Amino acid sequence: MIRAARETLVVLGTGMAGGKVVEEVLARDPERYHIRMFGAEPHGTYNRILLSTYLGGFADPTRIWLNPLEWYDQRGVYVHAGVKAETIDRRERVVVGGGGKVVEPYDRLVIATGSRPFVPPLEGSDQQGVFVFRTLDDCHAIASYAQECDTAVVLGGGLLGLEAARGLLSHGLQVTVIEIAPHLMVQQLDPAGGELLKRKLEAMGVRVLCGTAAAALVAEGGVVKGVRFADGSVLDADMVVISCGIRPNVEVAKEAGLAVERAVVVDDQLRTNDPAAFAVGECAQHRGKVYGLVDPVYEQARVLADVLTGANPGSAYAGSRLATTLKVMGVDLLSMGDVHATGPDCEVVSHFDPARGIYKKLVLRDNRIAGAVVLGAADPTGQLLRLFKSAEPLTAPAFDLLAGESARDALLQSGGGADLTALADDTQICNCNEVNKGKIVEAIRAGKCSVQAVGEGTRAGTGCGTCQPLLAQLIDAYGPRAGKAPAKNKIEIMKEEKDGLDCLPDLLRHAPNNNWAELTEDDKQRAKWHGLFFRKPTPGHFMLRIRFNAGQANARQLRVIADLSDQFGKGFADLTTRQQIQLRWFTLADVEEIWRRLDEVGLNTLQTGLDNVRGVCGCPVAGLTPHELFDASPVVHEYTRLFVGNRDFTNLPRKFNVTITGCMENCCHTETQDIALVPAFRELEGQQVKGFNVLVGGKQGSGGFRPATPLDVFARQEEAARLALGITAIFRDHGARGARNRARLAFLIEDRGIRWFRQELERRWERPLLKAGTDMRKKHHADHLGINPQQHSPNALQPQLYSVGLNVPVGRITTAQLRGVADLAERYGTGEVRVTVGQNLVVTNIPESRVGALSDEPIFKELPYDPSPILRGLVACTGIDYCPLALIETKGWAMQVAKELERRTEGRKLQPLTIHWSGCAAGCGLHQVATIGLQGCRARVNGEVVDAAHVSIKGKTGPVPVVATDVMYDVPCERLAEVLEPLVSYLPR
Repeated sequence: MIRAARETLVVLGTGMAGGKVVEEVLARDPERYHIRMFGAEPHGTYNRILLSTYLGGFADPTRIWLNPLEWYDQRGVYVHAGVKAETIDRRERVVVGGGGKVVEPYDRLVIATGSRPFVPPLEGSDQQGVFVFRTLDDCHAIASYAQECDTAVVLGGGLLGLEAARGLLSHGLQVTVIEIAPHLMVQQLDPAGGELLKRKLEAMGVRVLCGTAAAALVAEGGVVKGVRFADGSVLDADMVVISCGIRPNVEVAKEAGLAVERAVVVDDQLRTNDPAAFAVGECAQHRGKVYGLVDPVYEQARVLADVLTGANPGSAYAGSRLATTLKVMGVDLLSMGDVHATGPDCEVVSHFDPARGIYKKLVLRDNRIAGAVVLGAADPTGQLLRLFKSAEPLTAPAFDLLAGESARDALLQSGGGADLTALADDTQICNCNEVNKGKIVEAIRAGKCSVQAVGEGTRAGTGCGTCQPLLAQLIDAYGPRAGKAPAKNKIEIMKEEKDGLDCLPDLLRHAPNNNWAELTEDDKQRAKWHGLFFRKPTPGHFMLRIRFNAGQANARQLRVIADLSDQFGKGFADLTTRQQIQLRWFTLADVEEIWRRLDEVGLNTLQTGLDNVRGVCGCPVAGLTPHELFDASPVVHEYTRLFVGNRDFTNLPRKFNVTITGCMENCCHTETQDIALVPAFRELEGQQVKGFNVLVGGKQGSGGFRPATPLDVFARQEEAARLALGITAIFRDHGARGARNRARLAFLIEDRGIRWFRQELERRWERPLLKAGTDMRKKHHADHLGINPQQHSPNALQPQLYSVGLNVPVGRITTAQLRGVADLAERYGTGEVRVTVGQNLVVTNIPESRVGALSDEPIFKELPYDPSPILRGLVACTGIDYCPLALIETKGWAMQVAKELERRTEGRKLQPLTIHWSGCAAGCGLHQVATIGLQGCRARVNGEVVDAAHVSIKGKTGPVPVVATDVMYDVPCERLAEVLEPLVSYLPR
């Protein structure tokens, strides 16, 4: 059959409705149309469901994209990105946009213009600091403005308003939600459910005012400052987000003469009163109803694609029975049908468990589900959803149905124990996008062998994410490694032959005569289990890494380290970004004596290298700073006690970094860690409980900085160490042992999905995990340098104590300076010294009466407590002198460039900044989380190979982590001061 020339399909809108129509048309007949799209936003298609996740920084930002512009380009679809359709000429069949500059003729037209936020006629709503929350650009604007704010008000307690509140809360703001209705989410919840949700939000730290209306917004100098109520009272606010509903975008259709009531009127084939024009999504009105949820919009798109391509000319849309599965600020919610139905023909069955925060309600009519609410439960939606959509009569008591689970839920609860190969191909795995097992297996066999890749290929797992554990199991069952033992790298083979802790006799056998050259390659690798590192740049001379818990040391220990370095090394030590201390340049013959003397002062070097849990980081002034939620030191010590010397944890797939902190000032770069326990609180059994939220899967090397992912788990302080050990065990048992550059925990989570990981942890925990509480971290970062007051003692007779943080430029400290700090700690304090992740030292417990004398000490000329902004934030890794991976000498260049920058910026007032140097892509200097990051490289200049660096900017960790942006490559180190001067002076922080 010879087909006539292709017709042109023009789609107005690149949102989820327009994008789904194009996707479904291409899936049925990719050669049927030339496709052109108009998009008011300058992007491709993204998942609006994830906007709050994106705003709050809770997930990988790339997950938000459904069909980026590149996707359309690869399929021959031309998108006028950022061009709004302004006129439809039905007689000529053309669409005009871009102020008349863009004209597209059409044979078939699809209107998918969506909706816009409704802004009530409120005085002051046009002031600076007032936002709506609807688009990706809105997210960017809100997130940027929030950086300078402390308080926020959200007008509207519907789904979008609460999601905006969630995002603002994650930025460290105090958030108040104002809802004019008697309870929250009136469309999805009844009063009982609304009240329970209100309690849950208040437990997270959100203030909720229901039955309250704003009368006006108060402003000063054109900037919003608060919300005024009808009684004249004012609630202060640094910013306001308006989320008071939506209105369909129908103007272009109305002006074209199409039938418009509340929205564009369509028939059962989504056709308007013009046979060539169709409408879908929030701008379409079908049988008197306008649908704003994803499921009905996608149903409409599938019907329309059948009609447009002729795949099923009789396809018809009969309307949708509304059901939605949501997460409202992290709280599970299923709402479907008429949840408010009453009357003699209705039967209502409900279950309320206030202790667990669960509310369930069924509305029955003629023994069929007419409506349902399930709030706070994990995921009992499969069976309820099927019975509701099919309108089947119930065959079991309604109360039993509330407590039951579907076959899909049973699979999710099996923890990986179910045989998915026996499952029929038409079994629906992803409810959000209606993807069955067969489609997923087909994608896996086509090479999509991670949860992320399957999601990109099929959309499975890209909605609420609940099905991700099943995707991981299907990959295991049908992927290329199914039924095969995974290939192991040479390090894994070496570890199987002998545990690293058992290598000590092999090392000591060679020690007396310093026969280091007789060490085998395996001997050198196993030596790292005892903190002993053979270094290729210094053959015959070794490095020793000393373990400290959260950097906690004392004067006696520093003196012993100084003595050892003088006797066996070169008179210096290095402070690391993991709060450890490294000794260098001693021989194998020295090591037994060094270990003995370290042991005498309570120090060890066990498991500080290779595939072990490295030194556990924490706030360097834990237990002392007034800016902590609680002292997390006991948890650091308990977790360390559980794994050091424990052979159950001496064979991990790769190195494992952990930070445990109760500090609210973001002093530990938690998002770079495999496990981060960060301060949080939540309501448990009516009490406000302080504990941790759990983040997992952060990393620096192996492909760059990947921020840790929130696990949606709250850990009580007394349980946190064992919970962290459970996470470590999952990595031990499931982490990859093939290619070492894909062996970090981040890749396990990428391949299996965060839902699988949480489910596996819950299975091992043997009871339900608590959902995350309110993150109590602030927006700013503290380095604990300078002279700072400690917590007030409850004993009124005890004097106010202070800590003093000393800057150790690039972390390299001489033995004389070590002894000087030890002396300072003993003469002015209690002998305690702390190491920071910024490679600095803190002396603690200094009485207020002694601060004046302390500040005059000569050591501060070398290790200042008030350094310049450039030196204060300067960090550098070991560099090529001692590290075989480094490409340049980082510490030397860091100091040279810093001194020159100080000279160039003398007299200017510089904003605080960090400048981090890493000698290679491994990122030990944390360059991708710095204001200015420098990664060492080698570059050719005028035929000569010289030291150089790649430059990145504006990285950061904290509640809203940001991966630094690369801005320059191969900049010669000799020219770095000249290049960095404008960034140091003028780059916005």
